[in-house]
Amino acid sequence: MTGTNSIPPTPPGMPVLGHTTAFASDPFGFVKQSVESVGDVFRMRLLGTDVYFLAHPDYVETALLDRETFAKLDDFRVAFGEALLSVDGEQWQRQRHAMEDFFSPTRIHEYAETMTGVTSARIDGWEAGDTIRIDDEMRAIALHNLFEVVLGQSLTDDAVDELAAAAHALNLWFKPTSWVLPDWVPTPARYRFQRGADELREQARTLLAEHGDDPTDDSLLATLAALRADPDSAFDRKEVLDQVVGMVFAGHETTALAMTYALHQIGSHPTVAERFYAELDDVIDGQPTISDLQDLEYLEQIINETLRLYPPVHAIPRVTTDRVEIGGHTIPADAQVLLSVWNMHRDPRFYETPLAFDPNRWEQVTPREQGAAFVPFGAGPRICIGRHFARLEMKAVLAAIGQQYHLDASGDLEVDPQMTSQPADPISIRIETRA
Repeated sequence: MTGTNSIPPTPPGMPVLGHTTAFASDPFGFVKQSVESVGDVFRMRLLGTDVYFLAHPDYVETALLDRETFAKLDDFRVAFGEALLSVDGEQWQRQRHAMEDFFSPTRIHEYAETMTGVTSARIDGWEAGDTIRIDDEMRAIALHNLFEVVLGQSLTDDAVDELAAAAHALNLWFKPTSWVLPDWVPTPARYRFQRGADELREQARTLLAEHGDDPTDDSLLATLAALRADPDSAFDRKEVLDQVVGMVFAGHETTALAMTYALHQIGSHPTVAERFYAELDDVIDGQPTISDLQDLEYLEQIINETLRLYPPVHAIPRVTTDRVEIGGHTIPADAQVLLSVWNMHRDPRFYETPLAFDPNRWEQVTPREQGAAFVPFGAGPRICIGRHFARLEMKAVLAAIGQQYHLDASGDLEVDPQMTSQPADPISIRIETRA
């Protein structure tokens, strides 16, 4: 694609450093101010490297639909090798086809009661009056669910804690204070990333070895092991290993974040909490079933609002394979592009009172109707393969917790943008048993 339009404008910056300091110290604030001052397509200068931002639904949709021109960054291969979330082209199509049946809504719905059972087993140890590190607990529950449902294995709490720590470290490759620097510069974040990546890969290698080359169950791990053993599948051992690494990270980290933020918002908004508990009491009698979960309309609105205000993936990175015109400007080939999900989800042009947590806004509009102004799972052909799994898990876990406990949270949420939208500080919630 060629064009003669001007290159995107840049916001005011510093000599030599450009926007490095401003972006590293406050990425969200920098993007917001830049959009307000120079528009929805702009250019950020980082120590001699240009990074382009898209912050309007029309432009983001264009980038997500055009996977030929807007390809995935090599940075994802650093973390996940040849996993589905890091590859493109024929390799992506082959991997997606091999795994998409497992993540169909019909199949995922079969595991609703497994998810609520896993949650109940974990939270039964909570005591009334306790203050719970809810971010840690949601990572543990999400990993337990991932292994039970997707990978067909049960893990001990100790194994879950080790895996969670290793997977969590992969976020650090995209920590702004490191990402703005050349790849060869050693930083504490990059050291922790590499150590976590090595540990996670070793754990995945052990899982595949224990599963064997002749699996008998219907888990995704069994499917991957079968592909590894089939000489006609075109999946070599490294590619299958990378799938497990990618699945362990992507299959629990983002969902855990969404559940953490949802519980905090329920616990800090009494009106929301009252309606949340009332719906649970009205719909559910005993352990929630898939039918119960599908009837929880207000909980669905809470989940949508959480994904809007605190999207686990705050920006979607891409690299251009050719020069492209967008928004009246020309972005060159081989340019890094960030699609700013966070800024769009909080833009007053697309949402009324955008900084307010208001589940009621979803009563009259669906996520589909909101279009590319609501893209917590991406969009287009590369939309997240696990989105149905994630939404069902959020409902199952939040419902199981809300049945047993009243939540009391205080304080504002501060988010640290890494690969995902991490809480800047531990998130604790006081619980009381519900009558």
